[in-house]
Amino acid sequence: MFRNFTYLLFGVFVWNCSEDGIGSFSEETKEKIRKKIKQEGFQGVVLISQDDTVLFRETIYSGKRRKRSQLFQKHAFPLGESSKLFTAYLIHRLAEEKKISIVDPIQKHLKWFPNPKITIEHLLRHTSGLPKIIEFMPNFDSERSNLKRDDIKRSFLESNFKPNFAPGEYWKYSRLDYLFLAYLIEFVTNQPYASVVKKEIFEPLEMKHSQVDPNDLLLGNSGILSTPEDLKIFSEAIRTTKGISKEAKESIIKRTVLTDAISEDPIAFGEGVYVGDYFYWAYGKKNGVSNFIYHDLKSRIFITILSPYGVSKGDLSSIKSTLTEIIFSAKKLNLRKKTNSPNELYIEDFMKEEKVPSLGIAVFKNYNLQWKKMYGTKTQQTLFRAGSLSKTMTATATLRLVESGQLDLYSNWINKLKQYKVSVPKGKKRSVVNLDLLLSHTSGLTEKGNWDDPVNSGKKHLKDLKDTNVSKGNGLKLYYKPGTKSRYSGGGYSIVQEILTERTGEPFPTLMEEYVFNPLHMKRSTFRQNLTEKDDRCDGYDELGKILPEKKFVTPELSSGGLWTTPEDIGTLFNEVAKAKQGRSEFLTKESAEYLLSPKMSAASLTVHALVAHGFFLNRTGKTEYFFHGGHTKGHKSLAIFNAEKGYGVVIMTNSENGSKLIWRILRTISVDEKWDKFVN
Repeated sequence: MFRNFTYLLFGVFVWNCSEDGIGSFSEETKEKIRKKIKQEGFQGVVLISQDDTVLFRETIYSGKRRKRSQLFQKHAFPLGESSKLFTAYLIHRLAEEKKISIVDPIQKHLKWFPNPKITIEHLLRHTSGLPKIIEFMPNFDSERSNLKRDDIKRSFLESNFKPNFAPGEYWKYSRLDYLFLAYLIEFVTNQPYASVVKKEIFEPLEMKHSQVDPNDLLLGNSGILSTPEDLKIFSEAIRTTKGISKEAKESIIKRTVLTDAISEDPIAFGEGVYVGDYFYWAYGKKNGVSNFIYHDLKSRIFITILSPYGVSKGDLSSIKSTLTEIIFSAKKLNLRKKTNSPNELYIEDFMKEEKVPSLGIAVFKNYNLQWKKMYGTKTQQTLFRAGSLSKTMTATATLRLVESGQLDLYSNWINKLKQYKVSVPKGKKRSVVNLDLLLSHTSGLTEKGNWDDPVNSGKKHLKDLKDTNVSKGNGLKLYYKPGTKSRYSGGGYSIVQEILTERTGEPFPTLMEEYVFNPLHMKRSTFRQNLTEKDDRCDGYDELGKILPEKKFVTPELSSGGLWTTPEDIGTLFNEVAKAKQGRSEFLTKESAEYLLSPKMSAASLTVHALVAHGFFLNRTGKTEYFFHGGHTKGHKSLAIFNAEKGYGVVIMTNSENGSKLIWRILRTISVDEKWDKFVN
C-alpha cells in the first residue's frame, strides 16, 4: 500500500517542462527570482542555464554574514559528495576504453579487497553492503583531522566486517563505495586520482577553474572543487554525451534495481546521483560550503546552487523548487478562497484537472489544530480510507500496551509464527522475531499474500487465510534474516494484530477504541468494515475518475490498512506523538514517543531519503526532523507529516488514484506559506 506512494518532491515541482528553448530571462523574471529566494533567507550563488546558454547567474548576499570567498566569481568551491558524479564518469570512461567492465568483481583489480562477489556496479549504486565508516571507526568524525585515506582502508580490512546482505540485494549508503572506486581508478590507470580527473575531464572539457584536492580523506566520494560555470560544462557534456557514450549516460541516470527476488520498486538512485523520471540531482557539503546540482534532461534546464554557509539539503532543494516554479510559470495554489487572479490556481479547479473528487486537509501549528477543510465531500466529517496510515495507530496502541505491562517489545515470537501459518525456512527457525522488529519493518517477513480472494471472506485469523497464488498457506514467509534489512511488510503488522488481540482478548476494532480512539476523542475513526452510506464515507476512484469497488479488508489485516478516518483524527494522533516527545502528553510517555520515533535503519526499499522508525518514518534532510507516513488503498491516497520539535504538521487525504500530485503540491504550498523548516522527500 504505502510503497507505491513514495515520490520525490523534485519530480513534482518542475512544471510543464517542454523541450523548446526558454530563451533569455526577462528582467522581470530575474527580479522575481531575486525577490523569492531572498524571502527564503538564501545567501549564495545561483546559476541557471539551458544547453550552453546561461540564463541567470547571480550572487545573492544580504550583508548579514561575512562574505566568504566562494561568493566571488571563478572561485572554486568544494563539492563534497557531489564529487561522486565525476568518479562515476571516470569509471565509464575506463569501461569504454576496455580497461574494466562495470560487472567486474572489485577483487579482479584490487587484490586486497576482501569480498569476491562485490562488483564495480555494486559500488557505483551503493548496493555493495559495505559498512558506514563509523561502524568500524566509531571515532572517525572526531579523529578525521589526524587521519589519511589509507588509514580508513587499513581499518576496514582489519575489521573483517561482514555485510548484512548479499551484494545487489539492498541499498545502503556508504562513503566507502566511492572511496574504493577511486583506489580502483588509480590502480587501473597507474596514476593519482587527481591526475586522471584532470586528464579525462577538466582538460578536454576546458573546465579551467576546477581542481582536485589530492589530500581529501574520502577521495572519490569527495575531493572535487569547481565553479557553477564549470559544473554547467560538465553536466552539458553528460547530457550531450560529449565525453561518454549514450549507454554510459543512461546507466548513470538509471534507477537502481535490486537483485532481491521479492524487491518490487526501483531505488531512486543511479550512479553517483539521485534520479527521477527525467532528471538527476546531487547535494554535497564540505568545509561549511553546501551545493545542490540539478539537471532536467527533458527541458535541458541546469541549476547549480551554492551556499558558503552550510545550509541543509532540504533548504537547497526548496530553493531549487522555487526556481523551477518561476521558470515554468507555475501558478500559486490557493487553498482558501477562489479569486480571479491569473497567477493563482484554486484547489477545487486543480482537483477537477486531476480527476480527484474529494479532498481533506488538516493543518496543525504550535501543537494545536490550526485549520481544517473538506473539499468535494458530503460533509466536513466524511471518512476516507487511511490505507497504511493505519499502522501508525497500531504502533501507538502497541506502545500503550507496553506501558501498561501487557506486552514486551523484545519477547521472541518465532514459535508463534508456525501457529500463524508463516513459512519459516529451516535455517531461520532459531531467529528472533519480536515486536521491535515487526513495528519497524525489519522482521524479515515478506508482504502479505493474496488475501482478497472471496475464499477468505469472514476469516478472523491468519491461520485461516489462504493465499490463492501459492499451493498452501497464507503467503507470509520469513524471507530475510531478521534485523538485517528494512522490507515493508503489511504482513508483519498482521502478526502484531494477532499478538494484540491474543494478549487483550478483545477484537481489534474494540481494543483500538479503548487504547487510542477514546482517549484522544477521535470520534470519527473506526476499523469497522462494510460501512454504509449512513456512515458518511467517500468512495475511491480510479485514474479515469470512475468509482472503484471498495477494498474489503479481512480481519487479520485491519492493523495494516483497515482504518476509516478523517484528516483531523489522523492529525490528532500525530500531534499527540509530537507532544509526547516533548514530554507534554498525558496519553503517551516521553519514552514511548521517543521509541516510536527512534530510527532503525534506512528505509531504502521505499525512499532513500528516509529512515524507518517504529510505525513511522523519519526525514532528516533539513535542519530539523520530520516524522511521516503515507497511505494507499485502492482509490484512496493520503499523507501525514509532522515536526515534533516545532509542533507543526499536515494531513492530506484524497479519494483517487490521482491523489499523489495533488498531495505533494498542497504539501509544498503549506510548508512554504507557513515557513516550515525545509525537507526532501
